[in-house]
Amino acid sequence: MTQKIFLAGAICALRLSALAQSSDTSAAREIAKIDSEYSNLSVAKGMPAASVEYFADDGVAFAPAAVNGKKYWAGRTDFPGTLIWQPIFAFAAGAGDLGYTTGVWELKKGNEPLSLGFGHYVTVWAKQPKGQWKIALDVGTENPQPRESPPSLQVLPPEITADTQPQENSRRSLQKAERQFAEAAHNGIGKAILDYATDDIRVYREKSFPAVGLVAAELMLTPEHGKVSFEPGGSKMSRSGDLSYSYGSYSEERGNAVEHGIYVMIWRANMNGDWKLVLNLQKKRPPAPKP
Repeated sequence: MTQKIFLAGAICALRLSALAQSSDTSAAREIAKIDSEYSNLSVAKGMPAASVEYFADDGVAFAPAAVNGKKYWAGRTDFPGTLIWQPIFAFAAGAGDLGYTTGVWELKKGNEPLSLGFGHYVTVWAKQPKGQWKIALDVGTENPQPRESPPSLQVLPPEITADTQPQENSRRSLQKAERQFAEAAHNGIGKAILDYATDDIRVYREKSFPAVGLVAAELMLTPEHGKVSFEPGGSKMSRSGDLSYSYGSYSEERGNAVEHGIYVMIWRANMNGDWKLVLNLQKKRPPAPKP
């Protein structure tokens, strides 16, 4: 019995040590700061010019399908107003090379107080070879006008440091989780997301406020019984093997109707190497204009 207690204590000490090593939130705070600076530049110079400066050369935007973000925004001379936003959550991988921010956005008519729209956004940031953070992916959803002010910024520390998780093992584990999730989604997307979700899951759907946490996600997803198939478009995993994002298109069968759209998913690994879904976004593709 004494030996078992000693072993349990040793394991607990190792986990606490790993948490202490990985409690650094500096990378997450850095991308939140850069995200705010991006918003400030959008107000000063306009969303297209700001996006051209902050997007990576291979960064992805959605219009409505995945496109090269820098090229897309360089051609958006018809942007209708002033877009401002505020990050309310930030997380970065243990290696400090990949992270994401999410928050609220508001589209204003020039300098007028009139608002043209409200919503939430998700921005994935990747550190470039020269050490700069640039946008790897950016997507947003629309929702009604909020009744309350946005919450203060929340920053979550990583559980895994750059030297804790062998990347190849983590990649195989992630591929297995993604494969099993895709199989489950083909039987019912709502249940599949809940089965693979973290306790702090964030779920984004168009025309709705995001669901944050398992209880809110369950309320949002319980009615979602559609059978979903995914067509991957791209993905990237951190060097520390604890954070990954993927995007692509989906098809959802609901009886005789089929819905098409884009998806973004963010996965996070814990100290045990288990991958869980921390963010799920699905956005229905608008119908094609009639000829």
